[in-house]
Amino acid sequence: MFNMQNYEFYQPAIQSLKELEFREGQTCLQQNIVSVIIPCYKQAHYLSDAIESVLAQSYSNYEIIVIDDGSPDNTAEVAARYPVRYIRQENQGLSGARNTGWQASTGKYLVFLDADDRLTPQALQAGLNCFHAHPECAFVSGHHRYINGDGSLRNEYPPEPIDDDYYMALLKRNYIGMHATVMYQRTVFDLVGGFDTSLKSCEDYDLYLRITKQFPVYRHDQMTAEYRWHDSNMTHNSSRMLNAALTVLRSQWQYIQHHFPYLWAYRSGVRFWRNYFAQQLWNRAITLWQSGQLLNAIASLNLLLKYCPVWLAAVRAELQTLAWLLRHQLQLQRQPVGSNDITETGTSHPSPASTPIHPSPSNPLNSYES
Repeated sequence: MFNMQNYEFYQPAIQSLKELEFREGQTCLQQNIVSVIIPCYKQAHYLSDAIESVLAQSYSNYEIIVIDDGSPDNTAEVAARYPVRYIRQENQGLSGARNTGWQASTGKYLVFLDADDRLTPQALQAGLNCFHAHPECAFVSGHHRYINGDGSLRNEYPPEPIDDDYYMALLKRNYIGMHATVMYQRTVFDLVGGFDTSLKSCEDYDLYLRITKQFPVYRHDQMTAEYRWHDSNMTHNSSRMLNAALTVLRSQWQYIQHHFPYLWAYRSGVRFWRNYFAQQLWNRAITLWQSGQLLNAIASLNLLLKYCPVWLAAVRAELQTLAWLLRHQLQLQRQPVGSNDITETGTSHPSPASTPIHPSPSNPLNSYES
């Protein structure tokens, strides 16, 4: 957390931010404008809600930039109904769309709003108020809640306390949770770069870590955004999200390897992400098995074995039984039509309890992740 004790550490970075802000303030940036960037790909049916949530802001000095990332739906038609800047490009993924947005923006501050989410009416004003109190920060963030596909309230959780510095807190977990709660100073992108286009998810988490490693940030307690929960959310892809989160954490290794407090936070972070997605992977494996998608179910179990061995220790017996049933059912499906059942050919099958679990190749993470 930023305070006078670590001000000296951040001072060079703060000075660089101020100098770049001054130079750009003399040229293209409009000092009081907030640029709200809305990437859209196959979410035209939600886009109106996102745009209208910006138009309803209590703070009125903003610009809206809609990035049509090669979407095959009617994104252009929806955007044309509103006073927005519309940019269409060939599909580059979420990171590429966000990069196009901030490079085209003219405001001093940036907010990235996904096309299926919404801002609360006080969101922009809350971010600006926080920057007024903490002008040294590269970004500030608020709180969010969850809504259903139809826009009705799903649930809301109180924000977890942060009792150490923000970089360390992010090593432990992504306490921000939702990208639209963040308001950036635009100039920080010129200093640390934009979103990593090699990442297909967790690109916001990667950016938070790169920024907080060098600059002070702050979290306020205002509700600023609503995350829409629906079937096509990227966060439903547990295997991709888990792999991406661990990849992002590994990218910090060079910086943290000689700092014991950061190593401890790093190890806690790996455990957090494994546990967070383990239950989702387990539930997915069960669902796939019940629907007859056996190979996909086995793939989910392999990911659990690879990334979540500690979590699996608690369900080892259940896992052995499920693995045996999956293999047995797969054998039955592969039998030629009209052939005798496997159990009638004299082939013996080991009982579930005696079936060994063969783990996948060794964990690619280093010893601090065990």
